[in-house]
Amino acid sequence: MKFLLPILLILLASCSSQTSDADRFDLPILDIEHVMEISESDDLLLGSITNLMVDSDGDIILIDGSQRYVYAVNSAGDFIQQIGGRGSGPGEYQFPGPAALSVDDKFHLFDFSSRSMIAYAKENGRWDYHSDFAASFNEYGFFSLFFPAANDEYFVVTNPMQLDSEGETIVRKINNSGNVVQDSVYTYPQNERFSITENGMTRMSMTIPNMHRQGRFNVDYSGNLYFGWTDSLTIFRQMAGNSSFDPVINIDVNNLPFTTADRDSTLGRYESMLADNNQARRDLISSFPDTKPIYSDYKIDDQGRIWVQMFNEEGDTEWIVFSDEGEPLYEVSLPGNNSVRTIRHGNIYTVEMTEEGIPVVNVFKINS
Repeated sequence: MKFLLPILLILLASCSSQTSDADRFDLPILDIEHVMEISESDDLLLGSITNLMVDSDGDIILIDGSQRYVYAVNSAGDFIQQIGGRGSGPGEYQFPGPAALSVDDKFHLFDFSSRSMIAYAKENGRWDYHSDFAASFNEYGFFSLFFPAANDEYFVVTNPMQLDSEGETIVRKINNSGNVVQDSVYTYPQNERFSITENGMTRMSMTIPNMHRQGRFNVDYSGNLYFGWTDSLTIFRQMAGNSSFDPVINIDVNNLPFTTADRDSTLGRYESMLADNNQARRDLISSFPDTKPIYSDYKIDDQGRIWVQMFNEEGDTEWIVFSDEGEPLYEVSLPGNNSVRTIRHGNIYTVEMTEEGIPVVNVFKINS
C-alpha cells in the first residue's frame, strides 16, 4: 500500500487548527514526582543504556550497548537476571541491536552479528530463550527498527542498503521465520540527511534530529500504527485492523529558526569527523536549514496518550502530552539531562549520565 503523504499533508494544512509561536500551547505542567533511581550494583555494572523497556508486570529490561549485555530488574530496581549472553549459541548474541516487547511480554532482540531475531519468553518472572530466525536482508533490506505484531509477526522498518540510494523506507510485515507476509504496510521517502561525498560517491550519510526532517514510525500497546514527519505537528494513526492512516494530531505550529548558535553547536559536535576534511565541512554547512524541525521524537503510553518531544526557542527539547484524540493536555518539565525512554504504569522512565559517566535510570511517578 502506497500512502500519498505529500498530497494528504497539503489537504490537511488547509483545515488544521492555529497555534501562535508566542505561547505555543500555554498548558499546565504535569505533576510528576521522582520515586526511584536505579544505578550500578554488584550485579548490574552498566557502561551505557541504549534501550529500556517495561513489561506488563513493571519489570524493566536494560540493554547495555557498550558492554553488550541485557539485564532485567524488577519494579523496585532489584536485579532479576542477565537475559541471554554473549556468544553464538541458542539465545546468545554478539552485538545486541533493536529490541522490543510484545503484548505477551516476550522480549525480542535483533543481533547485528548473526543477523538473527532472538525471542525470550517470560515464565515465573524470568526470561528464557524461546526461538530465533535469521533476517533475510536480501529479500526486504536492512531494518533499523521493528515492532512485534500479533501472531508472532513483526513490522520491520527497512531502508535501502546503498548509502547513495534514492529509494524509499518501507514498513513490511514478516513472520517468525523471517518470511515476508505483507510486502508494504507503509511506504515513505527516506529521511533528509547530511552526506559526505568523495570523488562523486557518498562515503557517509546520517540524519541530525535538530536539522533534518525525519520520518518517525511507532506502535502503541494496542497494536495501532503511527507515522509523522518531524517538520510538522501532524501525526497519523492506523487503528488495528484498519487499512488507512488518519491524522490523530494535526496542529499548525511554526518552525523555529535554525540559529547561529545551532550552527556552531552542530559544527562543534562533529569537529573530530570534520578535522582535516574541508569538503566534509562544506558538505555539512551546505546542509544547514533555515528552520529546525518541530519535534525530535514521540512516544505513546499505555493510556494511548502521545508524548511529543518538541524543540523550543532555547534549542533544547520539551515534552508535550496529547490525548489519544490529539488534544494538547500538559507540558512536562524534567530535571537535568533526563532522556525519556518509555511511559507505562503511570511512570516516566528516563536515563541520565552522571558526571562520572555512569548511566542512571530515573523513575518519575505521574500524579496528575
